[in-house]
Amino acid sequence: MRIFKGLVLAALLAAFAVPASAAELAPLRVGDQRGAVQVLLKAAGELDHVPYRIEWALFPVGAPLVEALNADAIDFGYVGDATTTFALAAGARLKTINVWDFGQGGSAIVVPDKAPIHTVADLRGHRVGLVRGSPGHLLVVAALKQAGVPLAEVTLVYLTAADAKAALTSGSIDAWAIWDPYVAAAQLQDHMRILVGSQGTVREVECGVASDSAIATKRAQLTDFIARVRRAYQWAQAHRKEQAEAYARDTGTPIEVATLTFSRQQVIVLPAVTDDAVAVHQAVADLYFEAGVIPRPVNVAPTYDRSFSLNP
Repeated sequence: MRIFKGLVLAALLAAFAVPASAAELAPLRVGDQRGAVQVLLKAAGELDHVPYRIEWALFPVGAPLVEALNADAIDFGYVGDATTTFALAAGARLKTINVWDFGQGGSAIVVPDKAPIHTVADLRGHRVGLVRGSPGHLLVVAALKQAGVPLAEVTLVYLTAADAKAALTSGSIDAWAIWDPYVAAAQLQDHMRILVGSQGTVREVECGVASDSAIATKRAQLTDFIARVRRAYQWAQAHRKEQAEAYARDTGTPIEVATLTFSRQQVIVLPAVTDDAVAVHQAVADLYFEAGVIPRPVNVAPTYDRSFSLNP
C-alpha cells in the first residue's frame, strides 16, 4: 500500500513539475481545530512519510480559521458550509477544493432536562446561545423555519462555546445550539436533553477551503493532503473505538463523550466536488440570506474549484 501511495504521489509531482524531495517542496500550512484532522491523520497512520512539511495552526472554531486563510496566514483548512457562507458574504476570498458529506450533520439544540421547552415552537420568547455563523446558528435558523417560528421571536445570544455552556448552566440563556462533542458532553455530563437535532432538519457539507495562492503554488501538496484525509476517514469507519481514544487523549475529553460523538458521526470525503454538494451549500446560503443572517445573497458555485479530483 505504501509503495502504491508513493507511486501515485511521484506521478502527481511530476505532472505539476514540482521538486520531488521533501526538502524542496514548500510546506503546507493547514488550519485545524483541536482533536480534528491532525489527530485523525495521526491515528490512521497518514502522517507517516509525508513528502513535505505540514505546519499546523490550531483554532477554537471555524471562523478564525477562515480569517487566517483570507489573510494568507494558512493555505488550507476544513470548515462547515455555514461558516464558509458567512465568510463569503463578508467578502472573504477562498475556494472550496474538497468536500465532506456530513449527511444530517451532528448539531443539536440542547436545553436543561427540566426546562419547560419541549418543541421548537416553545423557543418563542426565549434566549438561544450560539456561535455566530456556525453550524449551530444554521440549525437554529432551519429549525425555526421548519416550525413556522419567525426568527425575530427568538433572541439569539452570540457566545463562544465555553461561554454558552456556562450561560445555559446559570440560566442566562434558555437553550444552546452546538455540535458534537459538546452535544454529547451536554447529554452525558450536564443533564441536558436534545430539543432538536440536525437530522431531518438541515443537511450540511464540510468545505475544504484553500487560498488562491496555495492552489497556484501548492497543488501537489493539497492533492496529496486531501487524499490522506479521505483515506483516514475510510479507516475511521472501521475503527470508531481507536478514533474515539485518539480524540480523548488529545483533547482530554472523557472517553464516553468521545465514544458517543464518533458513534453517530457519518463523514464521507467525496473524491471530487459534486453538483449535489454545491446545491446543499447553496441551500444554506439561501436560508441565511432569507433569514437576514447575511447582508447579501451569495452564489457559492463560483467559489468551488472542481479541478481537484481523487481516485474513487
